Amino acid sequence: MRFEKLGVAVFAGVLLSASGLAQQVESPTKIAFVHVQRALISTEEGKIRLKELDDWLRPREEELARLGKEVNNLKGEIVTRQGGAPDNTLVELNRRLVATQREFEDKQRISKRDFEAKQQALRIDLGGKLQEVITKHADANRYTAVFVLNPNELAYFAESADITETVIKLYNEKYPVAAKAPAAPAK
Repeated sequence: MRFEKLGVAVFAGVLLSASGLAQQVESPTKIAFVHVQRALISTEEGKIRLKELDDWLRPREEELARLGKEVNNLKGEIVTRQGGAPDNTLVELNRRLVATQREFEDKQRISKRDFEAKQQALRIDLGGKLQEVITKHADANRYTAVFVLNPNELAYFAESADITETVIKLYNEKYPVAAKAPAAPAK
């Protein structure tokens, strides 16, 4: 009777060991790569949000270009009028030049700061959503690790390890962009 219990215990131990070994063998290491920047700008939401950011930036760039041209025009006028214009005219031109340069530099600094803040907020929002999609996909497909793809820092990687297109597709499915209503006809 004792030997039977011992035999059953040994047999059970062997089965458990074998199943543990089988589990180790069954789950090979799976690694994937995602080109995050490409994914962010390739999703439907990313395209729309980047266009909105570009639309926000465009008038500021135009204003800066106008001010830069005005600064150059004032500098040119000062150079051409030196020696031939009354002193009060040159003083007024210099005053306008300094004021325009200040305005240009202030608007440039403010635009840069605001653009970087909007860009960072966009990266955080889209990046958080992208991270959710990547995590869900990695868990569902039993990946051991998913790395950010930077081809310049890799000696080799198989193209099949790049799951960027899959992530873009999954992102677009999870976060669909509602079609904008057509504009009302002009009256």
